[in-house]
Amino acid sequence: MRRLLPQLVLRVLAAGLLTVLVAAGWVLWDTANAARQDVQTTARRVADAIAARPDFIGLAFGGVAPTPVFRDWQQFPAWTLIAPGICVEFGARDQPTHRRCGPYLAAEGTPPAWFVWLAERTGLVPDPAAVPVRMRYISDARVTAMADPGVIVTRAWARTGDLMRVAVGMAIGGAILTGLLVVRLLAPFRAILRGIEHLQRGDFAARLPNLRVTEFDRLSTALNQTAATLQEAQAMRTELTRRLFTVQESERRALARELHDEFGQCLTATRALAAAIAQSGESTAEDGTRIAEITGQMMESLRAELSRLRPPDLDDLGLRPALERLVADWRSRVPAVRFGLELTGEIEAVPDELALSLYRIAQECLTNAIRHGAPTTVSLKIYVADAITLTATDDGSARHDGPIGDGYGLLGIRERVDALGGSFSLVPAGDGMRATARLPR
Repeated sequence: MRRLLPQLVLRVLAAGLLTVLVAAGWVLWDTANAARQDVQTTARRVADAIAARPDFIGLAFGGVAPTPVFRDWQQFPAWTLIAPGICVEFGARDQPTHRRCGPYLAAEGTPPAWFVWLAERTGLVPDPAAVPVRMRYISDARVTAMADPGVIVTRAWARTGDLMRVAVGMAIGGAILTGLLVVRLLAPFRAILRGIEHLQRGDFAARLPNLRVTEFDRLSTALNQTAATLQEAQAMRTELTRRLFTVQESERRALARELHDEFGQCLTATRALAAAIAQSGESTAEDGTRIAEITGQMMESLRAELSRLRPPDLDDLGLRPALERLVADWRSRVPAVRFGLELTGEIEAVPDELALSLYRIAQECLTNAIRHGAPTTVSLKIYVADAITLTATDDGSARHDGPIGDGYGLLGIRERVDALGGSFSLVPAGDGMRATARLPR
């Protein structure tokens, strides 16, 4: 994608060069037209001068007897009859006897070969102009005026060269000045662009300053209002999400308590009755044994669901034992995978609400690593300092097939992290993936 400033400078320069070419073409045309007019005017002036001054001057032109001839027209000052760069011949059609050229101060420099070639192809040098002169003693007399090709081409090159040098310099200078003016004019646009990039990154707290250009200032004001609206909406969303998770965890705690108190007691009583029936020795003993087995399976399932709803170790022992139990459960469920846990810093000083969120994030990261890859090693590291950093790394192959983080589990992590004012990323790392969550304390 091309940038605006180079395109604008190049186009201004191209327009200037095009103007130079048009001006050079006009200079060539004007030079050719002036030469054509000089040829015609010179031919008429010389013819009029010759026809207007007949006389007898004795032995002229090598004659042996007095011969009536015209007074020699060459005695006239050349500049009064002949234009610069024009030569005149006088005499019979096929035998001109007199030739004279107008004064011309040669310009410095020789036209290049390509310019001479262009002059020849464009008809820069005009054709000769012949004007008949009525003379009593010379039949078929005529004045022929012709332009000197070298003089005309040199004159055109001098005029065109000066014009092109000045015009090209002006074109380049105009392009540079245009670029400088555009840079200054677009300076507010860069500030607006940075503001838009802040909005794209989700930084709604950044504000644009007041701009001097009215149109840009209106755009800056509109972006600031948009950022303020988005910031307010984000704050409301964060607060609602935080409340949602608080309510969710409260409901989970209440549900876990009810299941444990009511459903768990009922299952325990049923299992005890089944055991009593099995020990009675009656015909229903086998049925009692089967009831006890089913009740045991139900109690194991209930215990697992209670752990998912509300980790008991977290309430009873704290975050460190709860995380150690979480990793130990994964080791027992997936023995082929080597799980690692590293806890650094003041883990015990993490507040209860933040500890629960940290536990849920770790739980989902481990689940995601096992569910979406085939790792042999999964490592969970938590570092607690001024901020909390959780890193889960696996070697279960990098996932590049689609957008990372579109699953419901990862969506829940992002929402939970956003509600806490943190950040979350999931990127390929080596042969697997690395999930990183940073939370403020």
